[in-house]
Formats: sequence, C-alpha cells, structure tokens
Amino acid sequence: MNAQQEKEFVEQAFQALKKRGWFAKTGLVSTGVTDQEIAAFEEKYQIKLPSLYKAFLKSYEMDYSFHDSLWGITDELSPWPISLNIMTDSILDNEMKEFRSCAKGYFPDSYKATPEQYGNYLPIGRWDSDWLLWDLSKPMDQVDEEDNRTWTLVSFAHDEEWDEKYWAEGGFAQFPDFKTLLEWYFFGSLIPEFEAETGIKVTYERLTSYEFLWHWFEDPDRWK
Repeated sequence: MNAQQEKEFVEQAFQALKKRGWFAKTGLVSTGVTDQEIAAFEEKYQIKLPSLYKAFLKSYEMDYSFHDSLWGITDELSPWPISLNIMTDSILDNEMKEFRSCAKGYFPDSYKATPEQYGNYLPIGRWDSDWLLWDLSKPMDQVDEEDNRTWTLVSFAHDEEWDEKYWAEGGFAQFPDFKTLLEWYFFGSLIPEFEAETGIKVTYERLTSYEFLWHWFEDPDRWK
C-alpha cells in the first residue's frame, strides 16, 4: 500500500469498528497528531515508525469499552484483549520510556539489554497485560502468514526477566503485521470462523461483557 491507501485503510478500519458498536458515545475523535510530532518522536528515540503506524497515530482516539481493552477474535479462535498506544497525552512516549527502562534492567542483578537488542522494538500496546511490540528488524515484505518466525508483532511477558536467551528468541509471535491486527480486531475478520466453529454469535455487547469474555468456554451452549 502507498501512503494514501494506508490512510484509507486505517479510516475504513475505524469506520468498521464504529459500525460494529464502538464509539457510540463519543463518535470518532481525531488525535490531532502531526507529522512534526511523529518526526520528533523518531528523532528522540532514533527509530523509524512504519508508515501504516503513522497513519494510525494520526487518525482517531481509541474507544476501550471494557477494562481499557479492545477484545477481538485471534487466530486461535478465542477472544483476547489488547490495547493500542496513541501519541496523545504522551502515551506512546511514556510507554517507550517504560519499555526501554525494563529492557535495561530495573535492579542491579537484572540482565541489561543493549541498544542493539532493544532498539528495534516499538511498544505499540499491550497483549492483555504483556507488552505488544513491533519488531522493526523484520522486513515487512518477507512476512509469511504460515511462518510465525517472520511475524512482526510480538509480545514480551510483563512478569518474566528478559535475559539474553529471551532477547535472542524475540518474544512470542502474535500478528503477522499491523494490517492483520486491524483486520482481526477492527474489521472482525476472524469472527465468522469463530461463529462457525463454536455456534456462538459474537456481538459488541458480548465483546464488552465480563461474563461472556471470561466464561463463554465453560458452558458454550449457554451462549448459542
């Protein structure tokens, strides 16, 4: 996709999420983020943001209708929560500071990652309570949906030490790329497959219901 196509895709993604029930109270609210702000962030952290992510940052505020999370159906065909960082209120900046602080080690005996190890990771959000990172060292044109070793979006556990082996393994693959994340979570592209396999209808009300999200698998027939 070129820059215009990426902008249009992000717009379509937010419109799809709105149509599915989100943003009912606020409507779509622009972030107001500028190219200059993005350039300043890139200069500060010596990192180059992908153009699709820039389009996302310049689009709209997020709507987390349930516990500050957006729930969607993953490739494992089950609901899972994520959150996505935006630049307003210094959220992305603060998350980058926090991630790099964790990487460098909080305590004297913690493993201290080098800039070569952590410098290519961009914290785009959370995978439940774990870090959701964009591994910028992986070429976008080499992503293979059938080989998760090529996937660019990975998670790092929030409750484990990131030692040398952890950095070498590069976390846990979660999405082939950011476009796929928007397809799964904004467009709901995996919902039909989930519904066909389980016989359970997925709605906005259910994706914002504690009772459904945490207990649907205990008694699936209840939700059919």
